[in-house]
Amino acid sequence: MSIYRVTPKRGKWIVLRKLDRKTMSNFPFATKTEAKQFMANLDAAEAVKENKINQVAVGGLRFVDAFANFAEAKKNENQSDHGIRQASANRYDTTYRLRIAKYMDHNVLLSEFGNKHMKEFLIAACDDGVPYKSLINAVKDIKYFLREANADGLNPNMSMTTFQAHKFGYIKPKDDDARFTKEVEILDDAKILQMLVHLKSEFGKNTNSTNTFAIVCLLFLFGLRASELSALKKANVDLKNMLLHVKGVYIPSEGGYLNQTKNRGSRRSIPIDANAAKFLTEWLEYLEENYKYSIWLLPSDRGNGPLGYKYINAHIWKAYAAMGLADITVRRDGHVVINSSPLKGSPTKMFRHRLASHLIAAMNKFGVLSQNQVKSIVGHTQFSTTAGIYGNKLVAMSNQARSEVAAAKETATNADLISQVISKNN
Repeated sequence: MSIYRVTPKRGKWIVLRKLDRKTMSNFPFATKTEAKQFMANLDAAEAVKENKINQVAVGGLRFVDAFANFAEAKKNENQSDHGIRQASANRYDTTYRLRIAKYMDHNVLLSEFGNKHMKEFLIAACDDGVPYKSLINAVKDIKYFLREANADGLNPNMSMTTFQAHKFGYIKPKDDDARFTKEVEILDDAKILQMLVHLKSEFGKNTNSTNTFAIVCLLFLFGLRASELSALKKANVDLKNMLLHVKGVYIPSEGGYLNQTKNRGSRRSIPIDANAAKFLTEWLEYLEENYKYSIWLLPSDRGNGPLGYKYINAHIWKAYAAMGLADITVRRDGHVVINSSPLKGSPTKMFRHRLASHLIAAMNKFGVLSQNQVKSIVGHTQFSTTAGIYGNKLVAMSNQARSEVAAAKETATNADLISQVISKNN
């Protein structure tokens, strides 16, 4: 017997849970047949869940069996337009068939699955030639599965939801050695100024152009990682002490906001200079007028969360395209496809590379900054990391840009460059 029932509502059909009359679908169904199919999918998911619980009661649910149940439940959920996306359902099924079933220890119980078993799984898959990115995605799927299993009362080891695959030295990208030495195309000051002037002219015309201006300003001023930028809250802006506090990251695939950073050095307070204070003051005023009840510095119009890093990247690529620096295609879902561009990789990293290179140049040329100050602003534990990743990037800058870097004596951010455009009111 089903714990749900189909009932009419305003000419359409909805599915209610009998116990508390909670509506189970986000939208009403046009036909009773659709509603019944959705209810059948819910019943199937409950049956899977009940099977899990029964297995646990008997003596312990194996990890591989639990993941198989999870993948099957997601496929059932996806049978309706009101379920998860097809791509997500396919991904979990693929992860189970090609990764979990092949490389995971079939004897380990869900409740016992820990660091040892995750590493053994990764080693086995890596030795068999599974690409680095596929391994990273498999770990993401496992962590999402563990959170779902916990919600179902299956008592998994939740400490594994914080496992960081990229720090496991056995697996690494094929270009791992090269990625720290390859040059990054850094926009010179003329291009940066052109971008800011253009974005300022578009400010206020619509939400997208307004957000793009704010994103570029914040990246330019602070050189943040995309996940750090997404996670910034209004409360992180401390204009009294002139500090921007970076306390967490926002990663949708790992549950949203995480009160943790990439490493110990990434949790930091970055000094706010005059230009940054000018922009942040006016941006907070804009948010008070338009997003009064949001806690985020970059609030999303979709729900109560912030702009995710994928949307942040899309905003920047659109700004590049407007300057003729990228040929892009914007899909109906908002996803940006990069057809061609001289600026490779994540667009946020260009700003990060640029700021770090300026900081290192100012330190070496004038001695106005210490190594500790530079690594702290960038968010590294060791200065050697900062120097190794960014110290050689000045070669990618023009001669004009290098001479202008040398003039950045105070903040090493070329403050005069944006003094007239950083404000939305000028």
